[in-house]
Amino acid sequence: MLANQMIYSTENIDISADSDKKQVHIELASSGYRPKYVSLFIEDRHELERIIQALQTAKTSLE
Repeated sequence: MLANQMIYSTENIDISADSDKKQVHIELASSGYRPKYVSLFIEDRHELERIIQALQTAKTSLE
């Protein structure tokens, strides 16, 4: 497996997983002439599970 693998990518969101560093990198970008970026590096597996659960809950609330 690749050490750093892009999982998901759009104009405003990039998600990659680094198997060597055992972390997930999420980068969010604002739109506009001078976009601003926020990067999250998640190493704690429990934190990653809580984020996934929160996203699934948000998805369910939209149905």
